[in-house]
Amino acid sequence: MKVRVRAFATLSNLLGGGPLEVELPEGSTVGDLLAELARRLGRPFREAVMEGGRLAEYVKVFVNGRDIDFLSGLDTVLRDGDEVALIPPAGGG
Repeated sequence: MKVRVRAFATLSNLLGGGPLEVELPEGSTVGDLLAELARRLGRPFREAVMEGGRLAEYVKVFVNGRDIDFLSGLDTVLRDGDEVALIPPAGGG
């Protein structure tokens, strides 16, 4: 199955500035996707998005516009054609 990954703000450079299409086995989860992205994109991705092999507390992940915190977290099962968004913290003042 194929999922589309989009990253915003400071994270967009990790994907080359545009969306990335990722091929995963059927039944893969958000956690599986993040592991694949960490494998492909290496240290910069892990440092920006992961903490000790887990999703960094401040990074938000949405699947088809829904926050995974309100789904099944990293165990959220992905389906062919899903869009996953990675959003870093925002600040201002």
